Amino acid sequence: MITPPLTVLARLESLFPQARKTTLREMIEHKRVRLNGIPVKSLKQTITDSDKLEVTTLSEAPTKPIILEENLKLIFADTHIVIIDKPTGLLTSTHDKEPRPTVLKILADYFKRQNAKNQIHLIHRLDKDASGLLVFARTGPAFTALKEQFADHSIIRRYDVIVHDIPKKNARLENFLIEDEKIGVVHPTTDEKKGKLAILDYVTIQSDKAKKIAHLQCTLFTGRKHQIRVQLKAIGHPVLADPIYGRPTALQEPPHRLALHASHLTFTHPKSKRPISFDSPMPGSFAHLFRV
Repeated sequence: MITPPLTVLARLESLFPQARKTTLREMIEHKRVRLNGIPVKSLKQTITDSDKLEVTTLSEAPTKPIILEENLKLIFADTHIVIIDKPTGLLTSTHDKEPRPTVLKILADYFKRQNAKNQIHLIHRLDKDASGLLVFARTGPAFTALKEQFADHSIIRRYDVIVHDIPKKNARLENFLIEDEKIGVVHPTTDEKKGKLAILDYVTIQSDKAKKIAHLQCTLFTGRKHQIRVQLKAIGHPVLADPIYGRPTALQEPPHRLALHASHLTFTHPKSKRPISFDSPMPGSFAHLFRV
């Protein structure tokens, strides 16, 4: 009798007896499985007893962005979390009957096509006109762990922002913010009982005195609606091309989109308990503003 050839699937099932086939397939998709140093392309790939099969850790696993609907970039996924890079103009999430595309719906549809039981849990949001990194949870425990990190401000979130005029110094901004629920606009308030505390740090990365603009890097310590936009406007440095909090000419201003990009995330992975980081480069249209 001829013995059937050993496959990557069989080897992985022996190494991870509790894992579902979907999980093993995702390990292949995200290039975490290597055969003799080369990423495996299929669970059906055959191997021999002398072949060396390795499974890398999350921090070692290379990722290749997958372009989904609406130019949404899926840059990392495992069985616990998903990291995406959102384009400007796309909603993160609103309500169940929202007719427009949202990040949450696109991700949910993508993962449910792989397995109807797959779930996606919303952790935080980006403004529709902003771009950049967002993390989502794929399990209840991951959702709880990430929410706790947001609540205790242990997640590091940095944003690249282009503003009008040049701040005199780097600073920490603390304001109480309140939303006008009728029109959805947020503004500072001195009423600490009605407002929600908003805290951010900013540093000036570069500036152009002739154009009267500056590139700031903001680090958020709270996650209030429109927080960066409102707090920077409050000190006289509105974000370029901001149609709500910007100057009257906002819609005509380069880069012709809200100049706010979520560029960095660092947090503790909910399963491995190791720090994990992601970066998204500042859009070229922002950098172009500072070229001579």
